[in-house]
Amino acid sequence: MLGPLSSIYWLSSLFLPSPLPFAALSVLGQELPSGTHMCTEGSCYPATGNLLIGRAVNLTATSTCGLRGPEHYCIVSHLQESDKCFTCNSQHRYDPDHHRNSHRIENVIYPTDNRGDNTWWQSVNGKETVSIRLNLEAEFHFTHLIMRFKTFRPAAMIIERSADFGRTWRPYRYFASNCTKTFPGIPASGLHHISDIICEERYSDIEPSTNGEVIFKVLDPAIHVKDPYSLDIQELLRITNLRINLTKLNTLGDDLLDRRSDVLQKYYYALYELVVRGSCFCYGHASECAPVPGVDTRENGMIHGRCVCKHNTEGLNCERCRDFHSDLPWRPAELENPHTCRECNCNGHSNQCHFDMAVYLATGNISGGVCDDCVHNTMGRNCEMCKPFYYQDPNRGIRDPRVCVACDCDPVGSLEGGVCDSHTDPAMGMITGQCRCKANVKGMRCDTCKESYYGLSQNDPLGCQPCNCDPRGIIMTDTPCDQISGDCSCKRYVTGRYCNQCLPEYWGLSNDLAGCRPCDCDFGGALNNRCMMQNGQCDCRMHLIGRQCSEVQPGYFCAPLDYYKYEAEDATGHSPTDPALPGKVRPKADTDCVEHLNNQLRRHRRHRRVTSPQQHHAALTRIHELRQTPDVTVVHRDHTDSHMVTWTGSGFSRVKDGAGLVFTIDNIPYAMEYDIMIRYEPESTEDWEAIVSITSVLLPSSLRCGNLLPTEQLYTVTMLHHNRYIQMPRPFCFEPSNRYVVAIRFQRHGVSHRHLTAYILIDSLVLIPKYIELPGFRGNEPEAEQRRDEMIRYSCLDSFMITLTPTLAEICSKLICSISSIIHDGALPCQCDPQGSLSGDCEKVGGQCRCKPNVIGQHCDQCAPGTYGFGVNGCAACDCHSEGSLSHQCDPVTGRCQCRQGATGRRCSDCQPGQWGFPSCSPCQCNGHTDICDPRTGECRDCRDYTTGHNCEICVNGFFGNPVLGSGEHCRPCPCPGNPGSDHFNGHSCYADHTSNQIICNCRQGFTGPRCDLCAPGYYGNPAQPGGQCLPCECNGNIDTQDPESCDPRIGRCLKCLYHTDGPSCAHCQHGYYGNALAHNCRRCTCVTAGTIQSCAANHWNYGQDQGCEPCNCNPQYALGNHCNMFTGQCHCRPGFGGKQCTECQQFYWGDPQVQCQECNCHPLGSEMAQCDRVTGVCECREGIVGKYCDECARGFTGVFPKCVQCHPCFQLWDDIVCQIKRDLDHIQYIVQKITESGVTTEIKDTRIKELETKLKQVQDLISTKDSNRIHELIGQSIDDLRAEIALTDGRLMGIARELNTTAEDDKELRFTLNDMGRELRDINSTLAKKKQLLDDYRTSGFADQFKKVKMYYQESVQAAEKCNASVSGPLSPVEQSRETRTLTEGLLDASKDKFLRALAAQNKSLTDLEQKTHDLNKTVHDLSDKVCGGHADTSVNGSCPDSQCGGAGCRDDKGNHVCGGEGCDGTVSTSVEALNHAKNVSSSLSTASEELQGVARKLRDIASLTQDAKNQAMNALEKAQKNKDDFEKNNKELKDFIKKIRDFLTEEGADPESIEKVALQVLSITLPVNRTTLDKMIMQIKDSLSNLTSTEEIIKQTSEHINIVKELLNKAKDAKSRAEEVKDTANNTKQLLDESEKAVEKARRALNEALNNLNSTSNTAVDKRLTQLEDKQMDAMMRLSRLSMGVEALRNKTEQNREMAKDAQALANNATQLASSLEQVSLWAERYRELQMKVDSLGGNGGLNDINQKAMDMKKEAEYLLEKAKNGTQELERLEQKLKQNEQRMLEQQMELDGLKENVTVIRDKIREQVQKYSNCL
Repeated sequence: MLGPLSSIYWLSSLFLPSPLPFAALSVLGQELPSGTHMCTEGSCYPATGNLLIGRAVNLTATSTCGLRGPEHYCIVSHLQESDKCFTCNSQHRYDPDHHRNSHRIENVIYPTDNRGDNTWWQSVNGKETVSIRLNLEAEFHFTHLIMRFKTFRPAAMIIERSADFGRTWRPYRYFASNCTKTFPGIPASGLHHISDIICEERYSDIEPSTNGEVIFKVLDPAIHVKDPYSLDIQELLRITNLRINLTKLNTLGDDLLDRRSDVLQKYYYALYELVVRGSCFCYGHASECAPVPGVDTRENGMIHGRCVCKHNTEGLNCERCRDFHSDLPWRPAELENPHTCRECNCNGHSNQCHFDMAVYLATGNISGGVCDDCVHNTMGRNCEMCKPFYYQDPNRGIRDPRVCVACDCDPVGSLEGGVCDSHTDPAMGMITGQCRCKANVKGMRCDTCKESYYGLSQNDPLGCQPCNCDPRGIIMTDTPCDQISGDCSCKRYVTGRYCNQCLPEYWGLSNDLAGCRPCDCDFGGALNNRCMMQNGQCDCRMHLIGRQCSEVQPGYFCAPLDYYKYEAEDATGHSPTDPALPGKVRPKADTDCVEHLNNQLRRHRRHRRVTSPQQHHAALTRIHELRQTPDVTVVHRDHTDSHMVTWTGSGFSRVKDGAGLVFTIDNIPYAMEYDIMIRYEPESTEDWEAIVSITSVLLPSSLRCGNLLPTEQLYTVTMLHHNRYIQMPRPFCFEPSNRYVVAIRFQRHGVSHRHLTAYILIDSLVLIPKYIELPGFRGNEPEAEQRRDEMIRYSCLDSFMITLTPTLAEICSKLICSISSIIHDGALPCQCDPQGSLSGDCEKVGGQCRCKPNVIGQHCDQCAPGTYGFGVNGCAACDCHSEGSLSHQCDPVTGRCQCRQGATGRRCSDCQPGQWGFPSCSPCQCNGHTDICDPRTGECRDCRDYTTGHNCEICVNGFFGNPVLGSGEHCRPCPCPGNPGSDHFNGHSCYADHTSNQIICNCRQGFTGPRCDLCAPGYYGNPAQPGGQCLPCECNGNIDTQDPESCDPRIGRCLKCLYHTDGPSCAHCQHGYYGNALAHNCRRCTCVTAGTIQSCAANHWNYGQDQGCEPCNCNPQYALGNHCNMFTGQCHCRPGFGGKQCTECQQFYWGDPQVQCQECNCHPLGSEMAQCDRVTGVCECREGIVGKYCDECARGFTGVFPKCVQCHPCFQLWDDIVCQIKRDLDHIQYIVQKITESGVTTEIKDTRIKELETKLKQVQDLISTKDSNRIHELIGQSIDDLRAEIALTDGRLMGIARELNTTAEDDKELRFTLNDMGRELRDINSTLAKKKQLLDDYRTSGFADQFKKVKMYYQESVQAAEKCNASVSGPLSPVEQSRETRTLTEGLLDASKDKFLRALAAQNKSLTDLEQKTHDLNKTVHDLSDKVCGGHADTSVNGSCPDSQCGGAGCRDDKGNHVCGGEGCDGTVSTSVEALNHAKNVSSSLSTASEELQGVARKLRDIASLTQDAKNQAMNALEKAQKNKDDFEKNNKELKDFIKKIRDFLTEEGADPESIEKVALQVLSITLPVNRTTLDKMIMQIKDSLSNLTSTEEIIKQTSEHINIVKELLNKAKDAKSRAEEVKDTANNTKQLLDESEKAVEKARRALNEALNNLNSTSNTAVDKRLTQLEDKQMDAMMRLSRLSMGVEALRNKTEQNREMAKDAQALANNATQLASSLEQVSLWAERYRELQMKVDSLGGNGGLNDINQKAMDMKKEAEYLLEKAKNGTQELERLEQKLKQNEQRMLEQQMELDGLKENVTVIRDKIREQVQKYSNCL
């Protein structure tokens, strides 16, 4: 018996080759089911039949003719009959007697009616897309489909299925007459796999015109199915719904020409019969099916959907096991195995179970049933165990209901709450019913604690708790703790339940008598006196460290007591009469120095005393200086080693008698009292006094200073001349967040007048905190008294009174640090300037950084006086010239000194241009040929007129004459024979021969003659012609170069060969001579007829000795061959091997000679010796040098090898960080290499790359959601990331450039080395040629002569051999050096290659990312262009945008003009233009209002006449006006709310252009309730009222003067005409502004075109130049990347502006819409204006109307402004487009350049390797 799938497969084959006639198929209603006996032995299956039978209600069609009434249709095939058109009426079901013209879809179930007539289903005429759908009530197996059509078969159709009752659909098969055209994405080839989805063409032809069939089989017999029971096959057959989509009609083509109904009447779908073959789906567990519950149809032949299940299965499709039959997994039945579900075994304690796959697998696929809800206190998979707290009675069976007995254990002391052993198991130590006590519990029932434990508790897993007393903290007794409470007995400073904690302010629990030690935290550095019990660490303030918080963190310091000092140089100076200074101004002295000098001069003139002019001038100058001397000046002091520093800062403020200083204090850190001190230096022995005023700008608000009065203090103190500081008699309370002004008047003490010549030097104002009121000093505690005593005993405070602070005692430093920590809540940062300081650390107290030379300041941040150029090397001395400068000070930045007249240069040590010889400057003597000369030697520079020399007194080479000034001559070009610089100048100089009066040329080599127009002897050519050359005659040195006839002067043929040579080049010996003509070694032939032994045999040596030739015995593995030196026997060894027979490693090599010998290559400057370890090859390096070859600086050393210098001690602080970074970089490099090799991104842990990927995904998501604002925000973030990526790319390329530069330099050196090697090898070849010639001579000469020559040349041969061996095998030989050079070159090339490839891969990836992100940006620009213009550019058609009539970014018309917006476009530009046009129309309407001004004036006069009546009815009118006012405010509020709703809608995030357009159209559709004339009148009245509005206060005032305002309206009406004309002018101005904007746009377009042309002209950079141009290319690439970075930055800015522009454009559309709405709403205002007119007439005011007037004007202005914004937005789009194109072009150029560079470097590397290999083999 066949299985279901096999039978289905067989049935499919039945219909595939030749389908049965439909008459026969119609009777095959149902296949016979499987025999019932098969269900017990294997699988069984229900019958197969037509699934349509009995399911007419489930069969539907989307189109049926005649459903709504009779419809006419025609046929094509009945040409012989007269009736070709018929009627379809499907309003009723088909009835052969009454409704034969009904063609519903259920007609296809049976092909004929009971009379044998055909029935069919027919669709509506001309409708192409029609679906037929069958809905099944359960899952069925679907095998095949048969369709027979009445009309043409469809030209295209799709068969689809659903297995989830129509929720999702999947296609079975596509059918079309032309699959490629109709379904382009579906393959039309044959079926390869059973589940392939293909398109067939054989069932879609137009013929036959009727009875055409379509047959589809799910399982094609042509495809072999390996396992018909597989899940894939079952899934392919399983359906719940079937749908046939008819998508295209087959027509004769006339419908394409005429779509009238009479043409379409003959084209429709008509189906005679539809057969859907299938069976009930039961997985082989049923042989029959019953109706599904709820389905009442019982039609004969119907295939039902509910399986009658066997094998203990159940379900609609037998898809699960029956209840309590889950011991085996449910499976589909097979032919010989029914897979019957087995009953569970629960030992009679349960009737429920479930299947567990894990249990089934654990039992070896034997049993998987797990019992549920076991009773009788049992549990387990088979209810075979007792529950917890029960044990198994050994006297009862497992199926006994009373087999489990309850345990008898104390639940408090037993484990698991009183559980006992459930059964007996000797292996596990279990006895049934036995109690298990907790660890600390004992007793039969587990109800008693063990010794040294307490507190029996049910919640304690151990039962009783141990005492847990810490032995270090308890007093040792027999009982460690109380048996009931568990409390331990603690020592004095110990606490806690277990005596394991120290008391507060103690730490270090130990075995000491007291138990703990005091914390002793620093009272200032710690927040309190508490510390950690484990290590005693106190809670430190910020930047304080140490256990007691008494140490300062590196890089921080403690402020000294005089830290808050304010330099007098930074204070504001005031004159004596300035009221800002405290105290009274003293009068001037009656007689002072100035008057004394004036009187003295008068007396001298009166008595006519003769004085020297110098004295007179000096006196006048002194008087002038005294009168002009300012009251306060800054005096700078220099720091010198010979003088003690008595000041702070840069110097002093020199204050005149009576003048003063004003200090501003705003950096107080702590609210407390401060002592005020002034540091000074007197200029005389007079005492001075200071009047000090302290004022707080704000009222004190702190608890410390808030209750102190007054807030201003006045002090008067005497400044004794022998002191250097003075302290105010009482302190002043300062607080943070307040500003204080300290004004001080300085005047002489004990006098009544002030003198202009009396001065005092003021250094600074110092605030010293009153430390005795700080915590730790105040109070009567012994610690506080001790600290106060130490401050006095060690003079801690006195040390800060003087300027030069002495070395502090250690106790003072500690106390001052505590004070500073309290005041500043921690330590202060050093803030040492990294350029001016030696390190980041500073002094612990004071914070003075260690400055570099000539650098001063606490932070080392300024140059000392007399120095300049603050930088990494400190400051340099000004070194101003004493004679040329006015002072020794210079500009602190440039270092330029103040020069005296006539001096120049930075140091004022040079003469003015055109002079030399400072300081005695004299003019340059250059004979008028230049204006400048050397300022030291006077040598002229940049001589003109072809002159040179010290004074430009001689002519340059190529010119002659006398250029000395006054000679009347000048330098003229030498005629040799042409002029210098031409291609016919053959000399290098000339001179005038006065004897012959001729110009004699000094010719270049190879030329001769007075004019250098002839070739010299030994040269040939045609020098008489321009460009002609004289070349050496190529005679191989075998002619006399002084003989003019030695070679032809025209063609260079050799004529007189010397040394017995011959030939046109003298390159071979004459006849009868032999030898090497090139070596001048041609000798006469001396041939002997008798032959001789000429050499040893091959691979032998010892030639010429008595014992004869011997074999070489060269090692075949390590020698280059079996040959050796014929005289010495030395074999030619491979590199790295030595010895006579190449069996050893030569010197300076290492390794096993039996394996391989490698060269040591120890660097001579970095290694102790040239020989490396002979086993490992590691060189012995010197200190500070590492590397296998000792050629690198060791870690901890800096510099370039071999100059390695030990690093700064701070290196260790950063070494760990650098190492970690290196490991990360190595990992990144490994990932990049993997990406380069495979092209697949591995698991990248770089957070930055993940962030970029996340941001890119966000951009994609946002673009898909059309969130423009978020897009702009993410674009800005992406551009920031792009800029970071470009900066990283720039850095990498700079590194590559440096490496390539180094490679180029190395290559240059290698070229020189290779050239030298080439010359040496040529010499060797020449020597070998000579030796070969000698051998030839030996062969041709006699034995005696040969023996004599052998003896004669033996020593010479030995020497030559040694020289040859030394030249090829010695450590200093060229070959060895070449080998070293080659190794180094290959290493450099490999390193450069790897780095270059890695960098190139990184660049390619970066460029790819940039291209992708640029593409995303371009897409965003397109979206913005759509919103602004209504379209976007198509770059594929060069910006012509044929598909976008609205234009966009980059779109231009035929004339090149930019296109954006237009009629019918929904962009913001078009909307703005429409709004502007509307505004222009309104303006034109306003211009017509002038004709009706007279009528308005008359009405206003009538209003004035009613004023008197309004006065009489004032009270009644007031009440009425109040009511009307309320109504108006209500209406106005409604109007505002309405406008606000529209504005909110238009400005919210989600408002799309379509919604905005709808709202705008709705608003614009509002009609005016009044005519245009009335509206114009109201507008003019509004304008008149608007002109009266100046401010809110005026409006209120005018409201109170109602009658006067109404009278003024009459006068204002007379000016209405002129105001209307002004409105017209405003509209004209707006139009003019628009014209100007268009001109600006045109100008921007021209600039864009020019930029594009420039870009195109520079884009053709060649990338195929040679190695010499590599550096230029790299620099150019770097510059382009730099410009790309700037371009991207500009792109970012433009994108940001574009985002703002988009917002403005949106706001433009909103405001334009509002403007239109407001203009339409004016009618409402006009109506309300008439209502208010009477009310206002009675009141005489119009305050409410003015608001409306203002809004109307604002809306008009806003529309004009937004239009201009839109124009600007268009320009911004053009600029953004330009930047995008430039970026794309640049990235393409850089990609091409990088590819070219890579190719060039590879070619060069290969060439170098080839040359090195060639030279290394020339041995």
